Amino acid sequence: MSKHRLLPGAWVALSLSAVYSTAAALCSVFVSVYLWINSQDLGVIYSYYLALFVVTPVFFLLSGWYSQARDRLHVYRLGLVLHAVLYATFLVLRERSPEYALWLGALQGVTWGCYWAGANTLNYDVSAAGKREYYFGLLHGTTGIVKLLAPVAAGFIIRFASEPREGYHLVFGVVVLLFLLSFALSFLMPPDNERRPFHLRRALFPGSEHRDWRLVMLASASMSGSFTIFAFLLTLLMYIQTGDELSVGAYAAFQSIAVIVVPFFVGSALVPRNRRTFMRWGVILLVAAGALMAFKLSVVTLVLFGLLRSIAQPLFGIPHTGLRLDIISESVENPAQRIEYLCAWEIPLAAGRIIMMLIMMALYGVLAQSEVAVRISLFVLCAIRILSYQLLIRTSPMRRVVS
Repeated sequence: MSKHRLLPGAWVALSLSAVYSTAAALCSVFVSVYLWINSQDLGVIYSYYLALFVVTPVFFLLSGWYSQARDRLHVYRLGLVLHAVLYATFLVLRERSPEYALWLGALQGVTWGCYWAGANTLNYDVSAAGKREYYFGLLHGTTGIVKLLAPVAAGFIIRFASEPREGYHLVFGVVVLLFLLSFALSFLMPPDNERRPFHLRRALFPGSEHRDWRLVMLASASMSGSFTIFAFLLTLLMYIQTGDELSVGAYAAFQSIAVIVVPFFVGSALVPRNRRTFMRWGVILLVAAGALMAFKLSVVTLVLFGLLRSIAQPLFGIPHTGLRLDIISESVENPAQRIEYLCAWEIPLAAGRIIMMLIMMALYGVLAQSEVAVRISLFVLCAIRILSYQLLIRTSPMRRVVS
């Protein structure tokens, strides 16, 4: 089968990701800004995300168990409904939202745990070895398009609303409807209700014979910041610099330009033998972005940082995803075990996120809530990618290519 011919169900999965990403891009960029406007306290935002990172892996594991016992689409749909509940809760609480930051973060943790357990399994099922880079290139590219348009649209709504807070509430209302639309579209996917055992121990504590998976798990802990911390921190810093939601939306859209163009290029040009080259350039560009933190934060440094980080993300992320899924395929005794490995991978990832958030909170406290604390945090998040790369290039698939 041609590399550019997708498996059945792939286009439905891509469509679901596009609608979900539209909703997420409309609101997730502005959650930290909304909490900041109503609290003026970075500690509140840190508390929200710490609760999110603590709760997510617990419900990811529970959702993984349920996916094996029942159907992966059940937890996927529950995640979509809970997304709608989360933003409906913001609508109810409004200006009192910072008072419930820990609870809101915990609710989003439940939401993410359910949604991503289902979504990761769906993406695994509709991709296959040898074609994963192409599929994930399309996935990153199509979601990148909506991430380009949605934040600008949200920024316009907030900027030109009769009162900014009403603009936030309108955006949250639209988002609730989009998540419910995703819920309806999910019924186009075929069910997978075969009951299977859920044995996490093998995936979570791999033996010496599964050296490759152990390396992937270690790398997971070192990649904690790339998935969420960068996103909320950069948009919040841009708002603090400009005080304008439209500029925040434009900043998110600017970063998405690279996330549209680069994935299509990577997905078309990438094959297993050149994964290492793409990943190396991703590391170089991300470390270069971190080096910018030697300078005072400004709109210019944030724009340059965002550009370099946006290019580095797919250069490293797409080959890493393909490599990780290939190693899962080689490690499982039965394809049905893939959810156990996907769940296990979240545990070190969550541990890394929690440790990084605690470090950021400690720096923020010790350095008297200064800008220096934020700059150090951003540099560490970038520099640690070197460790991720060094671990992944020691896996057998990467070493076979070199030899």
